[in-house]
Amino acid sequence: MDTSIFKAYDIRGLWLSQLNRQDAFVISRAFAVFVKELYASENPKVIVGYDIRESSKEIFEAVVAGLSAENCRAISIGLCSTPLNYFANWHWRADASVMITASHNPKEYNGLKLSLRGVMALSEKNGVEAIKRASLNTGREDDDFKGDYQPKEDEAIKQYLNFLIDAAKGVNVSRFKIAVNCANGMIGPEFKRLADILKIDYQGIFMEPDGRFPNHEPNSLNEQAIRSLRNLMGRDKFDFGVIFDGDGDRMLVMTEKGEPIRNDFLIGLLGRSFTVSLGDKRMVCDCRISRGVSEYLRESGIGIVRSKVGYPNVRKLMRELDIFFGGELSGHFFWKDFSYSESVLLTLIRLMEILQEEKRNISGLIKPMQNYFNSGELNFEIPDKEGTMAKLKEAYKKEDQSFLDGLTVECADWWFNARLSNTEPLLRLIVEAKTRELLKDKISELEGMIKS
Repeated sequence: MDTSIFKAYDIRGLWLSQLNRQDAFVISRAFAVFVKELYASENPKVIVGYDIRESSKEIFEAVVAGLSAENCRAISIGLCSTPLNYFANWHWRADASVMITASHNPKEYNGLKLSLRGVMALSEKNGVEAIKRASLNTGREDDDFKGDYQPKEDEAIKQYLNFLIDAAKGVNVSRFKIAVNCANGMIGPEFKRLADILKIDYQGIFMEPDGRFPNHEPNSLNEQAIRSLRNLMGRDKFDFGVIFDGDGDRMLVMTEKGEPIRNDFLIGLLGRSFTVSLGDKRMVCDCRISRGVSEYLRESGIGIVRSKVGYPNVRKLMRELDIFFGGELSGHFFWKDFSYSESVLLTLIRLMEILQEEKRNISGLIKPMQNYFNSGELNFEIPDKEGTMAKLKEAYKKEDQSFLDGLTVECADWWFNARLSNTEPLLRLIVEAKTRELLKDKISELEGMIKS
């Protein structure tokens, strides 16, 4: 088994060359044992769903066989988005769930997202490493991959849609015209059914699931995805646009002018509205959030609880502190009433609720946060990651420093965060400054130190 498939939060790799059916069988069997021991259950209930990738059905058969070998009660919800998989997990009070997907990765990849009760990330219980060890010690006997499962596809989607319909009460979603790019991923059928019920006025592209992803990679931040939706928006008038990723747990919103909105601005907009309305003026976001967003939230008396980068870290803090909303810059938005997990369709409804209440276009709503110039995430491939981080720490030792996730340095008119990749020899850098010229100078300054 290629152990590189065990990532920080999930299991993911190139189909056949890194991950195959036998691996999926062994890993799911090890996961079953982990869940049984964690909850002292002889036959835990496990939800299983899969995305549209061409290898997903094969992996599904192997996963069900692995779970059945350990006496789990597997419930299949069939082809689904990751949020639908999460919904079935918490709504049906399952012991665990398996989502077969490689999320926003190219078509050649596949993988497993493993969740515990209440959609708790496996990494919160140090489970990825435990399952990796167990998988390497689990028998790899040939198997015909036959396993028992209870099919509940129709029940799952109907109950999920009912949940979303309830969330939309009081929101006149039909007043908005939106442009949608579903990236040939799993959100298309779910969005269309919801749009039909709620009478959402939309025009869409790449709505049909297609595991070949023929139009662009299934990444909501993909440049071709943005260009494709911008082209659609240029042919008509829309209130905003939205791009979903392959498994439907991430999204990118575009203004009425067809310009992509940085996800920390959307975090600020959602956080300000829903923390104030609920009376709990706290929210969680990762440590890369713009200073402009921090200042915008501070003006409303909202406290930001910062987390390490990575969706399990945001969720964990929300759960521990009982916080209603959280977000991550990659486009994950988390809600307490969705078991602290992501639903892009719930987020879409709540964005329309804000627009209805504010009676302004979305570009006007985010303008108060646009007070800084931001580099976006810059990646540097370097052999001595730790040495480079130590060099940066020493160079800026007279400035305010924090070490929540890598190194964050705060100066009067600019700041940066540098952190190391968990899986690659990469240093990831974000720089933000009060002026474009200062940003350019500071990027050059930092690049010189990183590359020297």
